[in-house]
Amino acid sequence: MPKSSGDVLVSEPPGERLEVCVSVPAKDEEELLPSALRALAEQKTDSGEPIAHERYEVILLINNTRDRSRQVAEQFKRLYPTFQLHIVERNFKKSHSHNGYVRRLLMDEACRRLESRDLHDSPILSTDSDSQVAPNWISRNREELTSGAEAVGGRIVIPACEECLLDPATRAIQRYDHLYRRLVAWVEDSLDPQAHDPWPRHHQHFGASFAVTPRVYKRIGRMPPRRYLEDIALYQALMRHDVRLRHSNKVRVFTSARLAGRARFGLSSELTYWQSRGKKVMRVPVERREFLEYLFIARRRLRLLWLDYRDTAAISERRVRDIARITGIHFAHLMAELQSAPRFGVLLERIAFYEACRKMWPDQLRLAPMKNVVDELLAAFRRSTRLAAPKHQFDTDRYELVSSIPILAASAAVRVHHLPGAGSPAQLLTSEPATNGRPTQYASSSSRLTLQDLRVTSNNQLPTEP
Repeated sequence: MPKSSGDVLVSEPPGERLEVCVSVPAKDEEELLPSALRALAEQKTDSGEPIAHERYEVILLINNTRDRSRQVAEQFKRLYPTFQLHIVERNFKKSHSHNGYVRRLLMDEACRRLESRDLHDSPILSTDSDSQVAPNWISRNREELTSGAEAVGGRIVIPACEECLLDPATRAIQRYDHLYRRLVAWVEDSLDPQAHDPWPRHHQHFGASFAVTPRVYKRIGRMPPRRYLEDIALYQALMRHDVRLRHSNKVRVFTSARLAGRARFGLSSELTYWQSRGKKVMRVPVERREFLEYLFIARRRLRLLWLDYRDTAAISERRVRDIARITGIHFAHLMAELQSAPRFGVLLERIAFYEACRKMWPDQLRLAPMKNVVDELLAAFRRSTRLAAPKHQFDTDRYELVSSIPILAASAAVRVHHLPGAGSPAQLLTSEPATNGRPTQYASSSSRLTLQDLRVTSNNQLPTEP
């Protein structure tokens, strides 16, 4: 938390009716910033009633900008005089002029302001200045938090009017990549379900739509000030502390499909990479169904063993040996960590569970071309839900068109591509499956898969909540 008055971003005290604090970092965003602010200024309840501006505030931190972002924000504030918009501008030295440091300052400030009003369980919300939150974004985040979640990752969607600007091959790989990750989430829920994050859900937990309470934010040690992928580092901290994170389909944000982004890693860089590679990206290896089933079954057995030990203080040596055998983790190490780890997330980290499981499977058995894996998983999903949808055609939330473009059959003779500076498959958490040999921050954002995947629309306007 801020330790001196110099760390305080907003000197004005929070209003007496404040309930929610939204943080928004911005750099060179004069074109997209008005749309982002308007979406925040016009928030509504689920019934369509406007949310009173005194009930929430937005802290906009403009850093190292070279355009008129500050002037644009102040002009917008004059159009919405009751909107609680706090505009802060800073020029940081190079070592601090990155999203991780800026987002940490913002979330620290939001936490400080809510705690000053004794609002320890109220939402700290995060979004981006190139994104437009849904009209009921605040209400839906609050609904999830009051329903038992301790943190919420929202759906990040590219609207059709933006998606159509991408070339056909990029749109196709974007949809396939996202479909793969949604199907992985389905397999995960089938084999190692979590009551706080049931299917249907998505896989995204990124800065464009994230919610956490001050109490949880302080418990996990605050936002890690990483230069890149700071939101993934935040997610890892949440998992390390067994935080109940909900990947909510109800919470949505619509983001830009631009290829020139402000961060080195993110949706823009991913789209640029896909566009440069074309249809070849469809041949990149991803983790296949057999390995995913093995991974989640092994994790389930480990989870139940750890929970039994927490409940009874007794541990079955036979069960420990069985898990050690199937994961390749040394028996004595596994036994010691099972007895000492204070949380299940800490246990997974200490025994390097995901890395160990991946080492048990040679790449030629663990990985297969993305298109082949998606087709197999999709067939399994259809069988399990007894749906007979047309091939390559889904509407995953009653309004979103997800018609994939026919792609050439993938070749099995491929190599895993590693993006410089990013992780390898052995460094990924299970919710960040190995796609193209590296963690993908946003992956594709435009497609969805739920149990209602038969209706198709072609509305090019920004989607609205059903």
